[in-house]
Amino acid sequence: MSDLIQLPINVTELKVKFQVQNDEMEDLSILNINDQLRILKDHVLEIIKNTNQFATHLAKGDSERQKLKNEIISNVEKIHDNYEPHIPRHYTPFTEEKLSVKGILTPFLGESPICAKDIPKMEEWTKFSGEGEYNHIEFIRTIDMLQEDFHIPEEIIVGKLHSLFTRTAKKWYYKMRIDHGKHD
Repeated sequence: MSDLIQLPINVTELKVKFQVQNDEMEDLSILNINDQLRILKDHVLEIIKNTNQFATHLAKGDSERQKLKNEIISNVEKIHDNYEPHIPRHYTPFTEEKLSVKGILTPFLGESPICAKDIPKMEEWTKFSGEGEYNHIEFIRTIDMLQEDFHIPEEIIVGKLHSLFTRTAKKWYYKMRIDHGKHD
């Protein structure tokens, strides 16, 4: 122990060394903080730059979407304006004026009388009694065939149902008319 005490220790010298080391550490800390701030500032600037680029890109996308939307609307309007339903030349849309009291239908405007003449007479149409297991199948097939082959509007066929129904089917038909507010 006595050896330790005899060592020359200069407290002032020790303080100076500590102070120098401490100053260097502080200098390093200050430099380190400044470097970190500079790096942080660079990152913030890069984030701002990327945000601005994204905003520009987003605005371009919005602009392109709006152009596409307007183009689609324009095309839909053009299609709507130019739309004409396909109606065969020999057929014009049905109106009640075109019904014939004498026959099934009168020739439509521009239609040759041959078409109306070619339609089978009511006596030749299949009747529907509402009785029997498969009676309705032949009736439905006949009506569908007449509609397809002779372009007979549904309104005319519905108007002729009272002549096509017999027995049970006719009773049911008249009951349905009364139930739906139509009286004979």
